[in-house]
Amino acid sequence: MKLPLQALRAVFSAFIGIRKGQEARQDSKLSFADVVTAAIVLAALLIGLLLLLVHLVTS
Repeated sequence: MKLPLQALRAVFSAFIGIRKGQEARQDSKLSFADVVTAAIVLAALLIGLLLLLVHLVTS
């Protein structure tokens, strides 16, 4: 369970543009599938939040 959470942290940090050197080196242990899955999940959440925000502002 640690690797999927680590993948989510790595992708979230990449989205906002921050990551410490030691943590970045640990990210090399993540599998490609974990990182891609985390990126898709976080992108879907971001899009959903933006759609919700637009809906709340325009209604």
